[in-house]
Amino acid sequence: MRPGPSRRDFIATALSAAALPGQVKAQRIDFHHHFLPPKHIEAILAQRESGAPPKWSPDLSLEEMDKNGVATAIASLVQPGVWLGDVQKSRSLARDCNDYGAKMVSDHRGRFGFFAAVPLPDVEGSLREIEYALDTLKADGIGLMTSFDGKYLGDPAFTPVFEELNRRKAIVYTHPTQPQCCVGLVKGVPASSIEYATDSTRTIASLLFSWNRH
Repeated sequence: MRPGPSRRDFIATALSAAALPGQVKAQRIDFHHHFLPPKHIEAILAQRESGAPPKWSPDLSLEEMDKNGVATAIASLVQPGVWLGDVQKSRSLARDCNDYGAKMVSDHRGRFGFFAAVPLPDVEGSLREIEYALDTLKADGIGLMTSFDGKYLGDPAFTPVFEELNRRKAIVYTHPTQPQCCVGLVKGVPASSIEYATDSTRTIASLLFSWNRH
């Protein structure tokens, strides 16, 4: 018997989803698919420097998925995630967004899954949210940004979070974000054009070198 987490069964079910009337059977799974809960829109409008977030709704996502033969989208939050610089506000935002994601999955069975957000660098709050998201909401995994408040994923401060994720054999999805260190370094070039890919490299190196130290 082949062992494996129930998330794999979810993915297999998505691949065999029924075809929509008049359309070719959808078989793709989109793992890079963002959703924008109302509370998250409010938060990023208050902090984001690059303008308003894109227009989004579950129906708009479903329309695009159907056009492109996507059976199921595993949704995650856009950068910068839920960390607002305040522990209680960030914990509250994570809970609101994760509850929204779970309801979206329930309302559109088989079409959506989601990677839950956690309020890193708040380790205690992140551990609580991991427990709630995976045990209560049955999230498909945990979504992380490449850096949080100047700390990369290999930072020793995050060790308890990764130990818990490893204990659970959880799926972890990582998305780049704009780092604190490197804003406006090249005049006329948005930080996202250079720094998203570079921040991914930094966090990979951070993890590799932290493992090497152990």
